[in-house]
Amino acid sequence: MKKSIHILAVLLFFLYTFKGEAQIANAEKTKVLVLGSYHLNQIKGFQPEMLEQVIEKLDGYNFDVVCIENMPGELLYDIRSRNDSAYLEVLKRFGGSRLEVAEIAQKQLMIDPSTAQGRINRILEKDKLTDADHKELIGYFSALTEVASAALHYQYLVQKSSILADEANIHTDVLSSIRKNLTSANEIYTLALKVAQNQQLHKLEYIDNFQDEALLLKHYPSFMQEYNANKDNFKDVGNSPVFMKINTLVKTGVAKNDLSELFLFLNSQEYMQEDVQAQWHIWLKTNFSSGSDKARLAFWEMRNMQIAANIAKVSALYPGKRLLVVIGASHKSFIEKYLRQMINIELLDFKQSLASK
Repeated sequence: MKKSIHILAVLLFFLYTFKGEAQIANAEKTKVLVLGSYHLNQIKGFQPEMLEQVIEKLDGYNFDVVCIENMPGELLYDIRSRNDSAYLEVLKRFGGSRLEVAEIAQKQLMIDPSTAQGRINRILEKDKLTDADHKELIGYFSALTEVASAALHYQYLVQKSSILADEANIHTDVLSSIRKNLTSANEIYTLALKVAQNQQLHKLEYIDNFQDEALLLKHYPSFMQEYNANKDNFKDVGNSPVFMKINTLVKTGVAKNDLSELFLFLNSQEYMQEDVQAQWHIWLKTNFSSGSDKARLAFWEMRNMQIAANIAKVSALYPGKRLLVVIGASHKSFIEKYLRQMINIELLDFKQSLASK
């Protein structure tokens, strides 16, 4: 009798397990497109119109969320609170200016980040935002370190040809930072923000994590010395076929005033496989005495796992929606490898025909 009950329990377990898996399979998954991008500030002669065809194609996906290669504000504050020279050096390079803008906005508006977030939430509950709402959001997002989201609302006012007559309520240094970013050769402002604007989104999501460099600097201070002593191992990386092809596509794209072929290649299986082989497998062939070469590779994988975790967090906040992640192309293959393991995420392909989606 006990044996029969045990067998029945096992059968019921598998029955409900299979039923659950079937329900997951039939559920609307969160769709994510990881768009590998070239760092546009490295392109001599870059002009925003070179991205028009790329943006037009991205607009066809009707994204609900756009994620960018910046660290979340709470991580910036966490790093600063450690008061560790290795981390502070990374913060200076990858987020210090955002903290400076946030402190200016907080002082001028007399609010803390928590209050700024609460006011943003209340405004975004509205069905339609007014010019006054956009102006307030510029200040509140700046106070929250989210300068890109502040720039998005600045662009909405510019798009409507609204005269910012009341700019006095936005600190001049905040406006200066926003305008400087909007005129920079940067994929966040010339690509990601443009897609968000075209889709009438209200904010961008921050999903990066640069702590890998801090950890390498902190635990392996001899890394750069060892790297320079072993430069012969890396001399052919830049001349590998994959990077030679990229150089050609950049030059051709600038000449044609269209970088769409470059982006198609950066998001191809061919690029991802060859990039990993040329740029990352090389660390398995070196033999630094401190082991910092193997640490460099491990920390790189760690960073991409952290980015994937941040994307998973965003997907949890927008279940069943469409997410665009704009990030350096070398991250794409690693991030997609991790995201494929997530049950409720479906990866989109940039080369996929829009008509088939």
